Amino acid sequence: MRFIILTISVLSVLIFTSCKDQEKKFNIENFYGQSEQDTLMANIITHIYKVPRGADPKRKHDLEYRSLYVSQIPLFEFIHFHIEPEDSLHFFYLIRPARNERGYKRGVLGQFKVDENFKLLDFKEVAVTPMLPREEILEKGDYLWKDLMYYKHVDRYYLNKEFVEFPDERTRYDKTKHEWTYDKSNEL
Repeated sequence: MRFIILTISVLSVLIFTSCKDQEKKFNIENFYGQSEQDTLMANIITHIYKVPRGADPKRKHDLEYRSLYVSQIPLFEFIHFHIEPEDSLHFFYLIRPARNERGYKRGVLGQFKVDENFKLLDFKEVAVTPMLPREEILEKGDYLWKDLMYYKHVDRYYLNKEFVEFPDERTRYDKTKHEWTYDKSNEL
């Protein structure tokens, strides 16, 4: 009987430790210090979030608007982060604000590379969740993240509106404009 209890205890500890190791594996702190994290987050915000009031969308990356994006950092949270060793492709999953009365947020999966100054290169939003409570974003985001890490895409969630709002049958991510656009070929 002692052996069975000891075996179950050891297995429980191993499973718990394994889960904690997986959480740590995709922590941005494994890759960057706080200053670099803030720089990356401000750069990502510039790509994925609303253009500051009064700013020309074509000039949203200009230095004069940088402080407006930096001020938004506390509203965003990295959940998962990974850098592919072969090609330095960065993957992220984060939570961002969403305009709604319930206080719901959105999850965003994306990828990019960086230059020596942390400028984002080849940036792409892979998917955006619908507006959801934080707990649901975390839960559904874990499924999306696992697919992104294994397949390098989340295609099996395409058109599943409970998990992914964008892309859908009408939108695609434009890597030049850095925004979701409507595909004109799908319009009636």
